[in-house]
Amino acid sequence: MQFGKYELIERIAAGGMAEIFRARFSPAPGVVKPVVIKKILPHYAANRAFIAMFTNEARIVMGLSHGNIAQVFDFGDVDGDWYLAMELVDGQPLSKVVKRMRAMGLLTMPAELAAYVTAEMLKGLHYAHTRLDEQGRPLHIVHRDVSPQNVLVSYEGQIKLVDFGIARARNAGREDTTSNAVKGKYAYFAPEQARGKDLDARTDVFASGIVLYELLTGQLPFQGRMMEVLTKIVRGQFARPTELAPAIPKALEAIVLKAMALEASERYPSAEAFQQDLTRYLAVHHPDFTPTELSHFLSLLFESELVKLGRPVQLPREFSEKAQRWRRGAPVPEPEPESKPPPGEDPEEEVPTEMVDLESVRAELQPAPASPAGGDDAPTKPLRVPDSMQPPRPSRPERGPSSQAVRAAPVPWVRAIILALAAALVGFAAVFLAVRMSRSTLEVVSLPAGATVRVNGRAVEEKTPLQLRSLSKGLYRVEVFAEGYKVWSNDVPLKRGQHLVIDAVLERPPPPPPPKQPDPPPLPKKEEPPLPPPVPDAVSWPVSTFELDAARHRVDLSKAGALKLPLDEKLTYRVTLSRGPELGWGYYVVNAAGAAPGPLPTSPQQIKGANRLFVFRVPTSTLAGVTRPEETKPRTLTVESRGKPKTFKPPLALTVAPESRVTLSGLDPKAWYEVTVRQSVSTPARLRAGGAIVTRCVVGHPTQGLLVAELNKPLVVRDAAQLFFTLLDDTSDDQEGRLIIEAKQVKKGARR
Repeated sequence: MQFGKYELIERIAAGGMAEIFRARFSPAPGVVKPVVIKKILPHYAANRAFIAMFTNEARIVMGLSHGNIAQVFDFGDVDGDWYLAMELVDGQPLSKVVKRMRAMGLLTMPAELAAYVTAEMLKGLHYAHTRLDEQGRPLHIVHRDVSPQNVLVSYEGQIKLVDFGIARARNAGREDTTSNAVKGKYAYFAPEQARGKDLDARTDVFASGIVLYELLTGQLPFQGRMMEVLTKIVRGQFARPTELAPAIPKALEAIVLKAMALEASERYPSAEAFQQDLTRYLAVHHPDFTPTELSHFLSLLFESELVKLGRPVQLPREFSEKAQRWRRGAPVPEPEPESKPPPGEDPEEEVPTEMVDLESVRAELQPAPASPAGGDDAPTKPLRVPDSMQPPRPSRPERGPSSQAVRAAPVPWVRAIILALAAALVGFAAVFLAVRMSRSTLEVVSLPAGATVRVNGRAVEEKTPLQLRSLSKGLYRVEVFAEGYKVWSNDVPLKRGQHLVIDAVLERPPPPPPPKQPDPPPLPKKEEPPLPPPVPDAVSWPVSTFELDAARHRVDLSKAGALKLPLDEKLTYRVTLSRGPELGWGYYVVNAAGAAPGPLPTSPQQIKGANRLFVFRVPTSTLAGVTRPEETKPRTLTVESRGKPKTFKPPLALTVAPESRVTLSGLDPKAWYEVTVRQSVSTPARLRAGGAIVTRCVVGHPTQGLLVAELNKPLVVRDAAQLFFTLLDDTSDDQEGRLIIEAKQVKKGARR
């Protein structure tokens, strides 16, 4: 479907604010750029406040150019439909990575991978936080919505942040809320964000700490319904990471706790400071870690998707052994005999993007009063005994002579009874809290929803989505049924006090094979068109027109002795051939749209958008039979990208066999000839079956070595007794079609 200058290929996601499409943009014939189009939903596009904020934020985001931020190329509207055009990241959201880990029995991300992913996120955040406008003034960019859903992980192991600034535009477009309402994934709010206070870079630092906490422990630090979560956030009440996952290194836990400090002044002052501590942790505790491990990790998790795309997964043996250790590192406890999964108490779950009206709950979101270090109100303690559960304390009058006179000494046995009752009440509260903290919750979500669930062979009354609360730790067999789908089952290890989400994607059984139809009567044979006559490898003047067969008359650069260099399409390269004769030197550059040859001078050349480069030299000896001395001197090719030059030694001669070219002989070296290359009308020449037609042909000259003839543009040559014509290629044998070559004499040679 055409959408302005973009062609929408498929819808890949939809949310509360926009639809996401995979699309492509063709700025010129034969040039295609894959992009992502975020199309704003109509009820937002009709809101003036939203459009004003959206356009302002989009202009700012378009100025962000960093390796850890998904690039926004364009924005605007098509017939009133507003959109953003963004970089297409070949990978998965971090939220889907976490879900796939759980489905494969890996409940937490390995510490080195979690630290690396968070550090890369923080690089992009620090770049945005410190951006200046054209006058050198701070832009004060705050993401506001840092969460696994807004972190993309490519299959190559790159980390990209998305949706910068869009959260603020979304708030501006909400007509159904008050000015004091805030929006976002409230489970990732910072305390000042939950209280509706001013936000700065440290807000994103807190949210990044929550993401790291979730990757390391397998669960969020603040859980429950919306008001419970917000209350815990503003009071700093959450379990230390090692209470949930004791294997987490203390050094890494200290980094998490500093990032999630209740007071912004006690957190890392910047995303860069947070990132530097994580980088130091990796260098000290995992010195052998390389970013390639993240790429292997994605390949392990999403092997089926990659195989469907025609990208088979091959993991190194060392990584496979490490992955096995990661899985063994999370022991599966045996279920307790008396543990019976009761039905869920409340299958409804608060959506983590619920609107929060601060006017109505401001009193409930005030920070808890400070308490002594190590007490029950310490910020890292998830539960504490409320005042209502504490034993009553008798009031004490002011000390002094008068109070001492009127105060009667209690009877010893009365005091003993009071102390015993108080101790019993405190003990009951402690036991009650200990039991609650030891219980776990299992949440089952399915696609499609409304499926039946059976746990350890016992059916659950509610349909999905549902929650099973107050479970003991152990191993549970979970089965999910839906009519018309295969049964989904898995053994789920549940830890003490854990809230575990199971995402069951049900598959339909394969359709039955269709009944065998009788064979149709044979069709009358059609006469095959006669094959075109073969094209000779050599012709002699005064022939004026001859043909070149693309399937035969070509040189495979990967086998003929050319220098092959792989390139990154996202980078720009500066290519320089060392000084010396330019005779016969050429290049062949390959990009997504096709490939083209050309002569290579000694002046620097810029190449971008390419994925392969070949460099070669056609020697004059191919036709003249004599090699010039200057052609035997070695040359150096310098390729520079991002300020890092690399040097190569290209071979001095490209092999052009007689059968891979058409040779025109019998020419007068003193005469001038005009050569024009045209496409065959009936069978145009192509180097890839069904691909673009050939636009350039290589011409071999006995004294000039290499010439390039463009289609339909006359090429004038002289000083040649013979010429040869061929095509350059680097792919398999899928060439087809023919070129027509016209030659005529435009100036006769001088008489002797």
